[in-house]
Amino acid sequence: MKGKILITDSLFIFPEHEKVLADAGYEVERLNKLCATEDELMEAVKGKVGYILGGIEKVTEKVIDSADSLKAIVFTGIGYKDFIPAWEYAAKKGIAIGNTPDAPTHAVAEWAITMALAMNRGVFDLSRTGQKDFMTTAGLEGQKIGIIGYGRIGKHIAEMLKVFRPASISFYSKNSSDTDTQYKELDFLLSESDVIFLCVSDNAGSNFIAEKELAKMKDGSLLVSFMHDGIINEEALLKELENGRIRAVSDYPMKSEGFKKLSLGVWNSFNGSNAFNTKTELTLTSDTATQTMLDLLSSK
Repeated sequence: MKGKILITDSLFIFPEHEKVLADAGYEVERLNKLCATEDELMEAVKGKVGYILGGIEKVTEKVIDSADSLKAIVFTGIGYKDFIPAWEYAAKKGIAIGNTPDAPTHAVAEWAITMALAMNRGVFDLSRTGQKDFMTTAGLEGQKIGIIGYGRIGKHIAEMLKVFRPASISFYSKNSSDTDTQYKELDFLLSESDVIFLCVSDNAGSNFIAEKELAKMKDGSLLVSFMHDGIINEEALLKELENGRIRAVSDYPMKSEGFKKLSLGVWNSFNGSNAFNTKTELTLTSDTATQTMLDLLSSK
């Protein structure tokens, strides 16, 4: 046996991919908890050469210190820094960190466009969730689209949107260029866009979209977000939504009770993050995570 690999939670890594690890000579140990405590994780990582992070637990410095044999951690998603706050500490100790950046791309982009269509076509106002039976809506055709953050998901959204015949598609990003999509400075993109897709990474920092940015958005525009908690300032967003000046939809709920009082045509969110959660995406994540783990361990 080459060593033991820890897998947390039970959603992302499928039995057939556990078999891939076993066939490669590793013993798999499951910790079937969505959010293991620090103490539970400190005990679980002992003696493991690999750790596939499939839950929403936090990998702290104490956890890393308990990992007496650990060579690699693989996160089943993109933004691993939010779940591995001790990632720099781990790297200094020679522990390799991998993720699955391509796996959620299509599912998340599909969700974002689905919700943009639902909000702009008045689905929540005109169906049994609302009170209206006739309303002229915007759709996506002829709309000016702005994409903030232009990595894998942002670019995929831009490509998928073309079939809806928007008036224009523009993007803002600190690190990307694209000859097929027009670059705009952030202030200009915010002020001219009818629909804005927020696709930045966690590196954007907390309150990346706050009072100043929201105030620049045009009246009646829509903000679509699948970002982690803190990227958008909740208080500032709630104020704009309560005024009815803009609309928004999110992959996760906001903490303030005030959001629950808003109409679904102004604000909507999932009860918990699910934009990524399709069977196809989960299968790809499972396959990518296990292969990444094998690649990292073979290089050690």
